[in-house]
This record gives sequence, C-alpha cells and structure tokens, in this order.
Amino acid sequence: MRLDHVNVRSRDLEGMRAFFETVVGLSVGDRPDFDFPGYWLYGEAPGEAIVHLVGVEDDGSPEVPGPVDHFAFRGGDYDRQMVAINRAGLKTREVTVPGRPIRQVFVRGPESVTVELQFPA
Repeated sequence: MRLDHVNVRSRDLEGMRAFFETVVGLSVGDRPDFDFPGYWLYGEAPGEAIVHLVGVEDDGSPEVPGPVDHFAFRGGDYDRQMVAINRAGLKTREVTVPGRPIRQVFVRGPESVTVELQFPA
C-alpha cells in the first residue's frame, strides 16, 4: 500500500490552484468528469496526480470541514480491509471513479480523519 494523493477543499479554487502551481511547482492535468469543480495536480512523475483540489462554497457554517478533506491510499486487499472496517463498526461510502477502473472506499476514523482506500474496480 502507498500514499496516492491528498484531497484539499478550497473556497478559492483558482487561488489554491495558482499556489500549488507557482509555489510548489505542480501542474494541472487530466481529471475524471466529476460533477463538482476541481483540479488534479501532477508532480514530476508522469500520470501521478498527487494533490486533488475540490472547490467548495462558503456558506458561513462552522460545520464546514477543514481544507484537508482526506488522504488516499492505493493497494491492499479489499476483502481483508473491508472485514477490518466492519469489525471496527465503521461505515463506508464506496464510489467508482468515472471513466477509470478505480473503486474508492471512504472511511472516517478518529477525530473525523477521512481515509480513501483505492482498489481495482
């Protein structure tokens, strides 16, 4: 298993994109056709989006989560990890990435830290 990407929520999507491009040196690249605004930012390794940006609206609610939405890990054994999640009594949300053979399993841990586990669809 390895770290795949970090997902960052931003109320200023264009400002956040510019920061990661200018200061960090990442570049905007291919992103699946999700139904919400965002960018996938790539480093030097070809085909590896390492930061996913998601645009969010500021409705003034204190309930809006912080800027780091989740950490994503790729690999592992789906069946074994689902057994562990179920034994821990945790709920999951599963998503298939549009146009990609990737199954995402989202699970929330202590202190509301959300982890995305990626498996082949």
